[in-house]
Amino acid sequence: MKTSIAALSCLILAAQAAAEHLMPNLKNEHFASHGVGFHRPTDCCTSYAQVKIPCVFMKDYEETTSACSRPAVIFITKKEKRVCANPKDENVQKCMLDLKLRSVTKDLRTLSLEKRYLK
Repeated sequence: MKTSIAALSCLILAAQAAAEHLMPNLKNEHFASHGVGFHRPTDCCTSYAQVKIPCVFMKDYEETTSACSRPAVIFITKKEKRVCANPKDENVQKCMLDLKLRSVTKDLRTLSLEKRYLK
């Protein structure tokens, strides 16, 4: 059981990394794009949202890379809007954790259902 949980965790991390590279580059007034070698343009935030992030409306997030001058978390809303947030903000960190937990819970449910059908 511990091995399958560890394997699932690795799969989730790999899927998340792949999704971040495949995410389309959407523009917003808080974003700037910078070319990085042969990679796709990196989304960077020029400012942070000034309001508390309502996590219930968020479906995913990504962290900006070191190529950006300002570290940030970019939340993706359920309506596909992108919101820049300060990664040091406690509310932002709680929302990131909540989204990770939602993702893992969903993946575990899916895995459990698939396992039942394979028997």
